[in-house]
Amino acid sequence: MSGEDTQQTRSVEEASSILPGFLGRSFLAKFLVALLLISVVIVGVSANTYNQTNNQLTSATETEYTGVANQSAAQIEEWRESRSDTTRRLAQFSDVRSGTQGERQEFLQNESEQLPDDVHNVHIVDFGDNSNITASTEESEVGQNLNTREAPWQTRVGSLSYNDDGVFISRAEEALTRSLVSFVTPIQTASGDNLYLVVQTDMDALAGDLPAPSQDVYSQVIDSEGRIVAGTQDTERLDRNDGSLSVYSETPDQLSILQDGLDGQSDFVQGSDINGTTVPDHGNFAIGFAPVEGDDWVVATHVPLSTAYALRSTITTNLLILSLTAFLGIGVIGVVFGRGATGALNRLTEKADRLEAGNLDVDLEVTRRDEFGQLTASFGNMRDALRDRIQEAESARKEAEVSRQEALAMTDYLQEKAEDYSEVMQRCANGDLTQRMETDNENEAMDRIAEEFNDMLGELEKTTGQLKTFSEEVAESSEIVLTNTENVRQSAERVTASVENINIDATDQETRLTELADDLDVVIERLHSLKGNPHVDINDELTQFENVATVLEEATGQTRSIRTEAESAAETSKQQADELDEVSERADRLKRYAKPLGGILDRFETAAEHEFVFSGGPSQPVQDNDD
Repeated sequence: MSGEDTQQTRSVEEASSILPGFLGRSFLAKFLVALLLISVVIVGVSANTYNQTNNQLTSATETEYTGVANQSAAQIEEWRESRSDTTRRLAQFSDVRSGTQGERQEFLQNESEQLPDDVHNVHIVDFGDNSNITASTEESEVGQNLNTREAPWQTRVGSLSYNDDGVFISRAEEALTRSLVSFVTPIQTASGDNLYLVVQTDMDALAGDLPAPSQDVYSQVIDSEGRIVAGTQDTERLDRNDGSLSVYSETPDQLSILQDGLDGQSDFVQGSDINGTTVPDHGNFAIGFAPVEGDDWVVATHVPLSTAYALRSTITTNLLILSLTAFLGIGVIGVVFGRGATGALNRLTEKADRLEAGNLDVDLEVTRRDEFGQLTASFGNMRDALRDRIQEAESARKEAEVSRQEALAMTDYLQEKAEDYSEVMQRCANGDLTQRMETDNENEAMDRIAEEFNDMLGELEKTTGQLKTFSEEVAESSEIVLTNTENVRQSAERVTASVENINIDATDQETRLTELADDLDVVIERLHSLKGNPHVDINDELTQFENVATVLEEATGQTRSIRTEAESAAETSKQQADELDEVSERADRLKRYAKPLGGILDRFETAAEHEFVFSGGPSQPVQDNDD
């Protein structure tokens, strides 16, 4: 068994020892436990998936319907601003401010065709004349007094609070099964009449335009008193009675969505989590709410729980079906494959035990084509290979015995040769370089070692003999070089002294020739002064004197050249003397080094044919010449 197989077996045994006894002894138990663990993992993954999906879908639902409430609130805010602007704009037309009653009536009749659908009526009311309607988009209302149910605020018209546009927005009032909100602004007339423009809007018409993602989703606008001022349901569903609006809560101060909305918050809550509402079946709804900025209204968007969490319910059902299907599949796998695999393994284990006991005739016929059949075939191949290995091992054992005997004989031979070679090496180490190793042609490697050692020793002997002779020649030649250098140096010193004497004599001679030439020049100059005298003929003598002066000048130049050459020769002799001193010092050091080297090399014994003949350099001392 190889080391890797042993390590794998040990790892399997250690892993088996960790498991409980019944699991370590039974593959079926381990298989069932594995299936159980897979089931647990599936349940855990399904639960985690459900939890994450539930959280994500819940968050998405809350975001969606809170967004619907915010969109509705924003739409109402835009509606209020638009109607305020319409009211202010109508009151500023000249027909309204300074026209006659007929002109004002005609103007409102024309404008009625362009007004939005949620505008119920537009009146021009004279509050100085018992709230008399002087003009109206509804012609039948002209001359009538403004209905107090529609406009309970008219009793305090002088103290109304107007917004920045100069428009008063009333609270919602129920009239004629409608939820009416009035926009009121004073009309600036030249006559000073106490006229007001009143635009009555139908909140129910506005609520019909609020967003509704699905058929069962509806929105309601709740004021701070808990009343439903508008809604996407019809009047019967809102249970509206003549004279009053439907009530969302009898205790609005306890209605959490209303109070949170009035505080500027937007959120999404379960209907079962709120108290104080009169809406039937509110526990079956989820509610998203948002405030309407600039007014004490809150938009509440109601969505049935079955609609809000329909996708979550579908996914939960699908996950449950998937888990049950997985459990059923795992059960089928455990029953069908677990028992079959266990039976096949038990039969194969019995045959493996017989193989382990040494019975190589076990029947390992392959009857299956799956992995168990392949495993049975592998056992059969292993048995055949094992039988072949046993036979090969027996043959190898015999061959190994023969090889062992040959190895022992070779070991004895090598040991004997090693001792002989060691003795030769020892004598060489003691200085006898004439020793050689003998070859016997018994072993090629040992003969090659002896031959290479002998070649190396021959080269070493030759080199040592040459170095020995060379060191002697170097010592002798160094002595001769020292002697010759000393003689040459002395000769150079004498030459230098002679050159210096020549230089002195040349200098003296140059001085005398210069003085003589100067005196001769004086004489020649005087003769030139007498040259014109008719009584004296000195032309020939003058010419001779001039020739002599020329000769003197040439002699002076030659003397100067001789002195220059003498100075150069003296400098050269001095440099040669310095160089000879350096050569002498190096020859002395070479002599000192050559003597110890010769003493060391004399301890080695070499053959005479390896002596070295020194063929160059000085061989005889130079004779000292005093001349």
